[in-house]
Amino acid sequence: MTEHSLVHSINFISTVLNENKYCLGVFFDLKKAFDVCSHDILLMKLSKMGISGIALQWFRSYLSDRQQVVDINGKFSNLRRIKISILQGSILGPILFLCYINDLARVTSLLTFMFADDTFCLKSNYNLLTLINEVNTEINKMAVWFRANKLAVNISKTKYMIFTMRGKKIDADLPPVLYNANESNQQVDESLISPLERYYDNHPLKEGRSYKLLGVYLDEHLSLNLHTDHIVSKLSRSLYCIKQAKNIITGPGMKALYFSLIHSHLVYCSSIMSLLSAKNMNKIKKIQKKAIRIMSNSTYYAHTNPIFAQHQILPYDLLIKQSQLSLMHSIHNKLAPASFRNIWQTNAERAPDLNLRNASDYHIIQPRIEFFKKSPLYALPNEWNNLSPFIKLHTNKTTFKWALKAHLLEMLDV
Repeated sequence: MTEHSLVHSINFISTVLNENKYCLGVFFDLKKAFDVCSHDILLMKLSKMGISGIALQWFRSYLSDRQQVVDINGKFSNLRRIKISILQGSILGPILFLCYINDLARVTSLLTFMFADDTFCLKSNYNLLTLINEVNTEINKMAVWFRANKLAVNISKTKYMIFTMRGKKIDADLPPVLYNANESNQQVDESLISPLERYYDNHPLKEGRSYKLLGVYLDEHLSLNLHTDHIVSKLSRSLYCIKQAKNIITGPGMKALYFSLIHSHLVYCSSIMSLLSAKNMNKIKKIQKKAIRIMSNSTYYAHTNPIFAQHQILPYDLLIKQSQLSLMHSIHNKLAPASFRNIWQTNAERAPDLNLRNASDYHIIQPRIEFFKKSPLYALPNEWNNLSPFIKLHTNKTTFKWALKAHLLEMLDV
């Protein structure tokens, strides 16, 4: 899930900021990643993964002797044999691409997150100059790997960002972050070295003030201000559609329209949205309330809590709480991916020899800055610790979901 990658990356960044360090993130953009994968390299990697014999021969047969032709207004080009690319639109396509690129993380010490062809790398240090030098060294290793695996990086779309708390100084005369594809111990080719553009809050271009990672616009302070603007823009357009349909569609149809056009945007990666400021949260809640009133054919000034309760819909702040607790339930009951193991520990796990009254609660890292309390690393275990123990008893995911939603609906002041 995209949400899992975002939770891990924001956990790392927020921890670094809480420790008063700098964090540098590099966003790699690959040119036509699926289309340029070498069949020979892919088959070699599959072999190293343990696929052999008839299974490997099947993959070789699946990839070989494919041809393509171009049709323009009824005129066909000559048939050309396909020697590269992983077929898109198939079930095997994404799986084979992951097999192709999976060993990228082994060539670098950067914390690397990969989701299909999106690659995001992070590193931290107290000294920004040292950090940039370290990142340049690691980017060089990755660039050589890309060349060796015949993958092309789109330099103009590969960006970096320095994550800091507001007020922390960044010198303007810092050395550049470089994409250097030269191999060590060989003559340097200057054409293989390119400076990367930095995205930051005061960038002259609006699109240069945040980077869209897996559908979420990240800025250098993790304020999610531009992401809020993006959500508000989408919800406003959806609100117009709902208004136009209210005199045509009634009852269940309007509710289905709400879930399709409004709710779908609210629940995407909502477990990290505790980062939002109160101002940004209210912007989104205001539009949600408008949509609820239109959906239920209520008056403009109607109190929305009874409407939420009647239709079993949660306000945005409670949707965030629901998402965070659902993720913690999966982690607590060993249903989440292995990457979430040992991120949080219960007090009993930390001190097994002590008979603690709150032994089942999760240990929470103490915040140095107020911002850290909004991060998933702090907010998720904190929400779980404060949850009623009777709801935690539901180990089954479905029954927990029902019990949790009923509990959250009871929190509405109807």
